[in-house]
Amino acid sequence: MSPSVLLLVLYPVVGMAAPVVFYSLWPKMLPPVPNLAADAVTETEKAATARLGALISLFMYGCLMCATLLWQLFFSVGLDKASFSTNTWLSSALIGGYLGVSWAGVSIWFLALGAATGRMRREIPGLMAPLKVQIAVWLVGALAEETWRVTAIAALVPSRNSLIFSVVAVSVAFGSGCLSLGLQRAAVASLEGVFFGFLFLWQGSFLAPFTAHLAVQAVYLWGVGQLSQDRQSRKTWQIPGTKCPVCQTHLKLLQIKLSEVFECPSCREPLSLSDSYQNVMRFATAFGFCSLILCTLILLTDWLPGNLGAWLTYPVSYGVATSGLFLYRRAFTRLFPPRLQRGTPYFITLNLGGRHKSKASNGEDHDSN
Repeated sequence: MSPSVLLLVLYPVVGMAAPVVFYSLWPKMLPPVPNLAADAVTETEKAATARLGALISLFMYGCLMCATLLWQLFFSVGLDKASFSTNTWLSSALIGGYLGVSWAGVSIWFLALGAATGRMRREIPGLMAPLKVQIAVWLVGALAEETWRVTAIAALVPSRNSLIFSVVAVSVAFGSGCLSLGLQRAAVASLEGVFFGFLFLWQGSFLAPFTAHLAVQAVYLWGVGQLSQDRQSRKTWQIPGTKCPVCQTHLKLLQIKLSEVFECPSCREPLSLSDSYQNVMRFATAFGFCSLILCTLILLTDWLPGNLGAWLTYPVSYGVATSGLFLYRRAFTRLFPPRLQRGTPYFITLNLGGRHKSKASNGEDHDSN
């Protein structure tokens, strides 16, 4: 077996062997067989399971990193292309991060399409673990996987393989590590590998795929993952200044619904976001998307040759906007705490009459506070 092929199979082999090795080294951490007749899983058990999953991911990434460095020690390959030149590191990091956020949005649509057929799911390493553990998984995972990817591409190119073949071969090996999640998930992972690989070849720097990887994982870990969890198991926080206009009880973020009428958990009165706050949300969304398209057009026409940047402006902007929607709830509501009112929002009004009937009160009129 040639050294480059050995490096290719390294990723799927480490991915399959890491949990087995982990439990053989620490057998006491092996979770017990779940009892179907028992009561629902407690929050403590969920937290322990999330922490265990994050530790296994860290162990796998550590093994991958060590194995890649050992391969580099015995079968040295030139990594001149993975330079950290001070002339290009900032632009490479910017391009990688921006396009990484866009790819995250595109992959969310792939995930939604696969989930609709019931044939695809995506595991998010570090989800529900403590924040410090999440950050460790986020950084170490991107570093280990992109180090392996860059080394594998650099190893295949000198072996009289074309650049396209090298990227595709590494991407297929990367996707095969997700076969346990189904063929559709493996195919999307392979596309993701192609994206990271061509990003490396385009920029000639390790920083481009590294920052793109960080951006993708950040969107999934702190955006998609937060909304995909069971509502009762998500971590929440108090929002300063957001309280029920009737009983003055302070509400938490997950107790507030941004798009419909909801009940106050204390006084059971129907509440909704104030009209002025919803108008600000609509204006911020429209202005943000228009600005996003303009900025994307300027950046892509500067980064890409010819009219390619103009053609890619809308899909890249749409991907960034999709990722932004998942991060919006945590960012916008913290910067601008929601203001609440009693009853149903009155979107278009001349202030000549009372409010519409509240959906939550079965026909009773409610005045705004």
